[in-house]
Amino acid sequence: MDELQTIRAELQNSNPEIRELALDKIGTLKPDNALEIILPFLSDPDSEVRGTAACNLGDIVNSNSVPHLIELARIDSVEQVRSEALSALENYRDPEILKCLIDEVYQEKKSRRPRQIVAQQLQHYNNEQSIDALIILLLQDDDVYVRIFAADSLLVLNRPRLREVWKQALSDESSYIIEIANKALQDLQNSQKLRDVS
Repeated sequence: MDELQTIRAELQNSNPEIRELALDKIGTLKPDNALEIILPFLSDPDSEVRGTAACNLGDIVNSNSVPHLIELARIDSVEQVRSEALSALENYRDPEILKCLIDEVYQEKKSRRPRQIVAQQLQHYNNEQSIDALIILLLQDDDVYVRIFAADSLLVLNRPRLREVWKQALSDESSYIIEIANKALQDLQNSQKLRDVS
């Protein structure tokens, strides 16, 4: 029996941990039909298995998995699974992913991880929608570890319209965010001076 057949047998096992390990093997082996093998497990009754399936869809880097990951990030009732789906989208850039990330900003807040992932990935989308979502995360999120990720991403996308946002961020309780805000304001000032000179 070849390795892939063994793994396929393990995927049918009633023990969710064995199914998870088998999915990880598919993610490592990356057979040509990895996408087809993994997809059914996005609707597995066990949330850990669904999360592992999402994670491995990220590992095989197949753009055909994007709509399935977006769907999972939108509809799964378990935050951990949604986090894995959002995380797996990291390797892709797509307007639909951006929409999914922004939607997550407005979700009811339960745990930190999904918002951190979103705050981190939004820096890959250099547009006003992305910036508006990051401003909400930086100025309104109660969790300092989400605000830190938002500040880092906004620094990457820094532009003059953020001047007032950075000034507000100077009163954050986090010394790291204050440091980022000062750097951002300094960068804006320097680029303004350069424009004035030229």
